[in-house]
Amino acid sequence: MKCPIIFVLLLFTLVSVRCTRTTSKDNDNTGRTGDSDSTSNVTPSAVTMDLFIGANAFVDDPIDRMAAVGFIREYHLWQWDEGNGDANYPPYPNNKIQWSPSATGWDFDEFYKSVKAAGLEIAPCLQGAAPWLQHKGNKFPENDKPVDMPSSSTTNPQSYKARAHYLFQFAARYGAKQVNPDLLTLAANQQKVSGLKLVNYIEDWNEPDRYWEGPAAQFSPEEYAAMISADYDGHGNQLKDGTFGIKNADPTVKMAMSGLTSINTEYIDKMRAWFKNNRPDGKFPIDAINVHVYAWKNGEDWQGGGPAISPEDAKFKEQAQALTNYRNKYLANVEVWISEFGWDTNPNSVLSPPTIGPFDRQEVQAQWLLRAYLAFAAAGVDRAQMYMLRDVDPNDEQWFSSSGLVSQKGQWEPKKSWYYVYTMKNALKNMVFLGEMPSSDANILIYKFKKANSDEGTYVIWAKTSKNYTHKNYSLSLAGAAETATAIEPIAGKTAGNTTNLTISNSQVNVNVSEKPLFVKVNHME
Repeated sequence: MKCPIIFVLLLFTLVSVRCTRTTSKDNDNTGRTGDSDSTSNVTPSAVTMDLFIGANAFVDDPIDRMAAVGFIREYHLWQWDEGNGDANYPPYPNNKIQWSPSATGWDFDEFYKSVKAAGLEIAPCLQGAAPWLQHKGNKFPENDKPVDMPSSSTTNPQSYKARAHYLFQFAARYGAKQVNPDLLTLAANQQKVSGLKLVNYIEDWNEPDRYWEGPAAQFSPEEYAAMISADYDGHGNQLKDGTFGIKNADPTVKMAMSGLTSINTEYIDKMRAWFKNNRPDGKFPIDAINVHVYAWKNGEDWQGGGPAISPEDAKFKEQAQALTNYRNKYLANVEVWISEFGWDTNPNSVLSPPTIGPFDRQEVQAQWLLRAYLAFAAAGVDRAQMYMLRDVDPNDEQWFSSSGLVSQKGQWEPKKSWYYVYTMKNALKNMVFLGEMPSSDANILIYKFKKANSDEGTYVIWAKTSKNYTHKNYSLSLAGAAETATAIEPIAGKTAGNTTNLTISNSQVNVNVSEKPLFVKVNHME
């Protein structure tokens, strides 16, 4: 099936194709270990929540709007750095790459410097075949597999030299290691610099399993494994001359696999088998496995209609824990990312939540985004990036068009969700997920977060329902001899929420619980 959506962009219109797709079905039981309905077997991430909380964004989004999160997944087209469609551009092996300014005029050196100066981390998602590798007969040639020749084998890493060379050049410039200037293939207007220490992660492609665009764009697990093996380290340096793959430019830059369209461990398992059987070292050449998940009403895709459902009803925690269980069993030390999730605010979108009681869709979107981040943290996920920072068009009922934290490009007006996410980032700064606490009310969830090397912690409490459930004066038990407790309620208009000092009595505080997460910060937590 095809379901195109026009979204964004920027100094010119970038047409990209997104599609609804299966998001909740996991076809591989081999990685499911332990009880996915519990957090007792979860290995918490060491990434603090202020850097765990992320969003998808673009080079021309304002840095002050990005500051609501701590981690940016940057959509970045390959062609922006290599000719931007110029018919006279000399392709690989005669590249004349441009970064500062790029072929579009954007200065990526300055952009990444600004992101770093704001205290944010960034992972460029390098996607789209360079124009000279596109097969013009395809409907969406920008998503073609970037093999060097149309007749090249798509399961042979040798077929992806141009791509692997580009990723080497990207890591050389923005990683931490200086590279021999003679290895840099730059345009005459570019400084021959490397090791700028601005990027720690690179994501290789976007949604390689995009079945709705046909075989030219849909990578099998074996095809994607072949490409990422080349892009990681030149397929164990089988591509020979040393200018292939990010690790040959800077071993410290981490490779994130492209976000799959669903939580699909079978796809990853087939990649793992390909690496074992085809790489010289048998290594799994990926530092972060990565998927997308959305809360469609029918649990699968847009065809079930709307409205969308909550993260708890969509079983976000359970879905994500199946993936982290797989990681724990087979891929120790590999990170897990959920790099797309979210809800629209246009009432006619099938990805829009319903209004609930007195809450409009912006309010429900805001509440559910916080609850989704919490679900992923409880599942042991390392990074979660909502889709996306800005609306494409808030008046467009097409799914994904109004899922931003802020309004469309040029306006950037914060929605309620921007303030809520910013408040969560501030409330959980420098803290990691500690565990789930038992609740005396079956409708209520309580999670604990704590600072490393500190007694300070924060409880997050909310009703997991979608019916305007409330519990007045709920007695929240505090795990430890806390002397001070402060409630932080997310509200529109404030990036740190409303704060209220609470009275501690018999190691308990009374709070009013609703479907909006409430943060209770204490000076001592065990």
